[in-house]
Parts: sequence; structure tokens; C-alpha cells
Amino acid sequence: MNGKRRRDKSTEWTRNILLILAAAAVIYVFFNLDIVRKGESVFSNTAAKKLKFAGGLGERDYSEREIARILKYIDARNSIFREVKISASPQDSYREIAPGTDIVYELHVALADGFTFSTPARRAQRRDLVAALLNKLDKDLRAYQKMKQEGRTPSSMINTM
Repeated sequence: MNGKRRRDKSTEWTRNILLILAAAAVIYVFFNLDIVRKGESVFSNTAAKKLKFAGGLGERDYSEREIARILKYIDARNSIFREVKISASPQDSYREIAPGTDIVYELHVALADGFTFSTPARRAQRRDLVAALLNKLDKDLRAYQKMKQEGRTPSSMINTM
């Protein structure tokens, strides 16, 4: 009886050690595995994390294609942006949103170098909203980069019309 008890105890001890080693191996692999998708690590700050929505039009009000287009723009300039917040609302909040509905939008952008800027409120029809957003974002980003190259200090509002 004493021998069987010792064997059960040593079997249990061995099993526990093996479980601890297996758990440690899984944790090690998880934290050291850096799965890369299109140049970005799973654990890095991706473009999707940098895009925020506010106002009457939330993320659910944009099609997957529209969001993918915005994310593609941000992803191509991932090292420049810290956060891009789109604040968009229908001009008439009681009207149903259709492709011809006027949308008032603003962009609030935080860059990786700490500079932040906002665009003045602008209007676009719903069907043209994403194109207008990307146009305005690109114009303002180019204006900011040009001012930085010239050695000028831009203000928090870049008005490029």
C-alpha cells in the first residue's frame, strides 16, 4: 500500500510538472509569436485602432467598402497618424439618410509627432462623403507636411478649402 501511494504521488507530481511546462511553452509562444499581416504585427497599433467615429453617423452607418477605403488611406500613412476621428451628422437630423442627404462633417486628427488639427465643418452629400473626407484629410496632411518642410509652425486648424 505504501508503494502504490508513492507511485500515485510521483505520477501526479510528473503530470503537474508536464502541465506547467506545457502552459509555460504556450505562454512563451503566444508572447513571442509576431504574426504579421501586410506589414503590421497583430499586436501593433493598426489603422483600424486609429480610426474613430463620432456624431450622428457612427461606424455602423458606413459600408464595409467605405471603411476599407478610409483604412487603406490611414494604413498607407500609418506612421504619421496617431488618431483620426470623423465627426459626421446629417444636416437635418429628422430626415432619413439617403445618398442625396447633406452631411456635415469635421475631421479631428492627432499625428504621431504630437501635433493635432481639426478641419472646419464642411458639407457633402452622403454618396460623396468618404471621397470628401479623404480629399480633405489628404489636403490638410499635405499642407501640414509642406509647412513643416518650410520650417513654419502650423496652427491647430489648417484651412485648405
